[in-house]
Amino acid sequence: MDEPGTTPRNPITHHTFDDDVIEGIAAALGATVERAPFQLPGSNIYQLTIENALGLPATMLTLWTGIHRVDAISPSSTVVFTDVRTVDLVGTVEVQFRRTNRELLIVARGGKVIVRA
Repeated sequence: MDEPGTTPRNPITHHTFDDDVIEGIAAALGATVERAPFQLPGSNIYQLTIENALGLPATMLTLWTGIHRVDAISPSSTVVFTDVRTVDLVGTVEVQFRRTNRELLIVARGGKVIVRA
């Protein structure tokens, strides 16, 4: 537990889901980021590869900032999460993609994916 009056080790920062937060998402998840090989007119699409503890690809995120969508693809599931408006970066622990109605998609470092809807 953090001492009173000290900065948390994994501070939570709040962001709009847009192109400006992409590098922060990648840093929080320890992921590599690149432009997707496909694009939409007038907006960017990004892909991040998140590795597991063994350094193997665990989850691929496709971030569609222009249409407010996140796709999370892992060996066990595929999640398409739409209407994403904000992003919370929780230090180097996880990223929370939020809708305005409090539903969220959580992606943790290591590739674990959780949906609360």
